[in-house]
Amino acid sequence: MTLPSERTRNVLQAGAFLKELSASKVVPKEVRQEAYRLLRHYPTVSDIEAIAQREEELWQLTQSILRKPYLTSEIEADWFRGYSKGPHRE
Repeated sequence: MTLPSERTRNVLQAGAFLKELSASKVVPKEVRQEAYRLLRHYPTVSDIEAIAQREEELWQLTQSILRKPYLTSEIEADWFRGYSKGPHRE
């Protein structure tokens, strides 16, 4: 079972990875271009935070054990430690 924090971390790390790929000169040009194209439509940190906050608000209103938040708004800076370009914010 994937926890909301694990899911959030992986989505954000995928964005950071695409950012790294799109900027790397050791990666073939076609791969850089595709990474950049995908990144243009990829959710940013603020997008994920907003979605997670709305989910958490909805859960607070319903208190349903059947509906748990899918993401978390508690984002840790340590998640991006291995990504020199940082998280996807644009």
